[in-house]
Order: sequence, then structure tokens, then C-alpha cells
Amino acid sequence: MKRIILGIFIIVAAFTLSVSAQSLQVFESGITLAQKGEFKTALAKFERSLELSNNEKLSDEFRAKIHFNIGVCLYQLKEQSKAVKEFESAITLKPNYEKAFYSLGMAQFELQNWQAAEQAFVSAIRLNKRNGEVWFDLAFVYLAQENYESAQAAFEKSIALRSVDSAISHNNLGVIFAMNGDFDAAIKEFQFALKKSNGKFAVAEKNLQYCKTLGKDFSADLLAKLEFKPKN
Repeated sequence: MKRIILGIFIIVAAFTLSVSAQSLQVFESGITLAQKGEFKTALAKFERSLELSNNEKLSDEFRAKIHFNIGVCLYQLKEQSKAVKEFESAITLKPNYEKAFYSLGMAQFELQNWQAAEQAFVSAIRLNKRNGEVWFDLAFVYLAQENYESAQAAFEKSIALRSVDSAISHNNLGVIFAMNGDFDAAIKEFQFALKKSNGKFAVAEKNLQYCKTLGKDFSADLLAKLEFKPKN
């Protein structure tokens, strides 16, 4: 399973704005490089585009796009703290920037700043309640905080909105149900996870067998063997 991470792994395409030919040309060359995975070189292009845009006093929207793409490159180069600052700059310039909020949440998650990640994902959801991928990532923030009730609700929402990783959501819901002693519901979730993965989800298969045994003969040691599946 390969997730489509909106706002992180996809570089936004060039857009039509009243910007100078030089700024836009440098920006577009950065996009081309980033799409090829050449993030270090693309970063230099975006930084140059930002310098040109500042000197030419161009629109906040254009500069927000540049900061966002600088953040994407830094994220890919595993410089998450720097990426956070760029996503925040993009949001300052464009307060309704859904992708920047989502990307900020992803970067904060990598830094294990759970509250900041939660706040960023919730902000993205306020702008678009139907983005199942944001609900999915928010669920993992709640798991990290051991807030299983909220994690359950977020996983269920991501499934309803057809997140691309619904098999993982079903598996993790199964673990939460089992922790709450509802083994019948847990078994159904593990079965859904296997069905969604065409029977290739090894963790869900193992959890299913454990849970079937737990339903007949409870064991705290066996319950502890159930596994949450992390994000891909």
C-alpha cells in the first residue's frame, strides 16, 4: 500500500499569477527539479525565487506558495524543524492554506510534537472536513497520546471518507476494540483489514488469530501481543 500524502510528497504545479517572468521561471524550475526528487537543488531554486519575489514586492499568495515548497523540500531532506518554520510562514501569508496546515502537521508529527501536530491537523480539517487523509494522520497523533477514544473516532472518519490506507485504519480499530474487551467487533475489523489488503496484511492476520483465541480464553499476555500498524 502506497499512500498519497497530499501537501508533502506532491509539489504543487505552477499557477497563473501576476508575477515577474524571472520569479516565476525560477519557481517553475524548482518544481521540475522537485518532481524528479532533486530536493536539494530544488530548494536552492525556491529560495532564489523567494528572494526575487521579496525584492519585487509580489503577492502574498505567490510567496506563500514558495514558502510551502521550500518546506516540502526541507521535509524531504529530513530537516523537519526548518520545514515547520516554512509552513508557518506560508500560513501567515495565506491563513486558509489547507495543504500548508496538513504539511505542518506532518512535520510536527515527525518531530513528535503531538499537541502542535494535532492543532495543525485540526486546522486543516476546519478548512476541509472531508479530507480522509488528514483524519487518518490525526488518528495517529491521538494514538501517540494514548487517547484511544479520539483515535477511534478519527480512524472511523478516515474510513468513511475513503482514506487510501483504510486497511490500516480497520486494523488499528480492531486493536482498540480488543483493548476495550469487544472481541467480536475487533474480529470484524481485522477481517475488513484483510479484505481491503487482498489478504496480504500480515499484522491484521496475526491480530485476527490472537483475537479469536482471546474471545474464547482471555489472556492479558496475548492481548498485549496485538499490534497497531504504523503509517506507511
